[in-house]
Amino acid sequence: MVYCGKPSKGCSSCRERKIRCDQKEPACGQCEKRQQECPGYRNIIDLMFRDESSHVIKKAAKTKARGRLKNPQASSTAPGAELSEKAPAGTSTDPNSSDPSPRPAVKPGARRHHPPRPLAVVTRNVTFRHRPRQARWASSSSESDGDDDSLLPSPEEETWPTTQQATLLYSLSPSYQERGTAFFFSRYVSVDENACHQNFDFIFDVWRPASMLPERQVDGVLASMTAVGLAGLSHLTMCPKMMDWSRRSYGTALQMTNDALRNPAEAVKDTTMMSILILGTYEMLSGRSNQTVRAWQNHINGASALAKMRGLKQFMTRAGARMFVMLTQIVLINCMQKDMPMPQPLIELRNQLGMLSGGMDPNWRLSGPIYKVMQLRYDINSGLLSQPADVIEQLTKVDQEFADVIAELPEYWKYRPVRLSTPHPAVFDGHRCDVYPTLGLASTWNGVRSIRMMVHETIIGEIIKCFPDRHIMDWPYEAKLQLAKSVELLERLRDTVIASVPQHFGLVNFRDAMSESGASATAVITPKKAPVRIESSAATFASSPSPSSADGSTRRPVVFNGPTLHDPAHMKGRSDNAERFMTLASASNTIVWPLYLVGVSSCGTEEVKKYVVERLQAILEESGLLQARGVALMVRDKEVCVPWSDVYWDRMPQTQIPLDLLL
Repeated sequence: MVYCGKPSKGCSSCRERKIRCDQKEPACGQCEKRQQECPGYRNIIDLMFRDESSHVIKKAAKTKARGRLKNPQASSTAPGAELSEKAPAGTSTDPNSSDPSPRPAVKPGARRHHPPRPLAVVTRNVTFRHRPRQARWASSSSESDGDDDSLLPSPEEETWPTTQQATLLYSLSPSYQERGTAFFFSRYVSVDENACHQNFDFIFDVWRPASMLPERQVDGVLASMTAVGLAGLSHLTMCPKMMDWSRRSYGTALQMTNDALRNPAEAVKDTTMMSILILGTYEMLSGRSNQTVRAWQNHINGASALAKMRGLKQFMTRAGARMFVMLTQIVLINCMQKDMPMPQPLIELRNQLGMLSGGMDPNWRLSGPIYKVMQLRYDINSGLLSQPADVIEQLTKVDQEFADVIAELPEYWKYRPVRLSTPHPAVFDGHRCDVYPTLGLASTWNGVRSIRMMVHETIIGEIIKCFPDRHIMDWPYEAKLQLAKSVELLERLRDTVIASVPQHFGLVNFRDAMSESGASATAVITPKKAPVRIESSAATFASSPSPSSADGSTRRPVVFNGPTLHDPAHMKGRSDNAERFMTLASASNTIVWPLYLVGVSSCGTEEVKKYVVERLQAILEESGLLQARGVALMVRDKEVCVPWSDVYWDRMPQTQIPLDLLL
């Protein structure tokens, strides 16, 4: 792998003019100023792979020729060389791990190349008078050429951060390592808007791969990526051997990261934080037991402590700020599982990061109400806030804070409605859906909607708790008005989440919507993808009986079972609570959690439930995300029960909620 410089993310017009591209969506500002059509942006992932086969062949031939010139009688003068190349007894070797390229002969007394050993770390205390350099494993002069890529520059003080020197040699074949890292990049580094909670598209800002020679040195980041990639591939291919190599890579990465944490100078580097975040991703993928949950939580707790140690300096780089925001998102999931509020030190750091942007960053402004919801959830579950009236009042206030922030969002954050010219099964009603400037913004909107849905589910649950034996029509006016507001907002939040789903499947994009009509009209566009046939199986899609269909002659009492803040994943009291939590938490596609909440919502219908299960199955078939099937089973097994199904809404108080309100 030869590093040829970081490729530009700008459009081709700006690259030709050699000017800075602001990379705005749907078109860059420079092209708009010149009143010309923006050609769009390149997929950076495609530019990361180059065909270097001819170069490698030439270099190998030159190395072999130099070795023959230096020692024409190497085979006769070094009879023990062949023996030294054999693997030690008891060491398992993979035939694919042997180096296919020719090697120079070894002189007596010269440093010999040894075959890769099993994954183990043997650290050396190396003192450098000048800038740190990675150890040079090869002794032949052919590897002193100018194209050696084992020594790379750094963004900090012109040297890339280096981990502690280690003689880590993989017995893992290059093929396995390449497949593991390639899978990691495709799932967690891709910048083609393939939505993912943990998107490491900034990875090259702080890390560069070491030499890809057989005697390569492996750092903590590379070992972590390999572990995650092989774990994902193992789940897809059902290959136990691949999972075994994934565990070995994980063990190596864990040891190297722990070594870095013992060194105060190494601990605060971006590479150390990145290794910890990637290792946390591995824990999500590796299993769904209570032990796995504890291991994942330990990684998150360690990363939180490290973030506090790094302080404000971590915000000086783009990657440092991105990793901190990623950490807060993961900590949020962890706090939901543990019934804990967000740690105050992280909230303070998040506020300081928001102030650095002038206090107007929409993401930062939305984080305030989110953290308040987490605090309220803790107060409710711990008994600090126990009276239903107080709970409803506090939740109503925080939902209004969400509404106030959303009302002031800038224009480039807003979505717009579109209609498809032909019906498509990925669209709930076949035609109508919403399109967002970017898929990342769609994910942020749905994240806020998910929390607001749980807020209103909790409000409805608290109201019903106040009148357990009375019909809704017999409630006091104030209670009926609050129920009507929460039900209307809940249904509109549900519909807006569903309307965002087609863009996650690549059916529509913002550029087409803007080009078809003006900014205020509803655009009519053609779907970009043909319908995909979903192979339904009885085991996955057999619906559970609804209360009304279970017994046609009698009607069972209505029970509220929506996903409230008390127990959003319906985990409490279940033997498989760890499995349910890890299935939801490890689903990297950002539409999975909103689809789950829509599918199990108290305002869900059989039609909505069927649509959600089909879309989750489509995610499984199109991307191989196994967690999608587990979530689909959760939705399938959830009983459809709408507490207000027999309410005469024309006799209920009118809510006066504007129809054009952004949700």
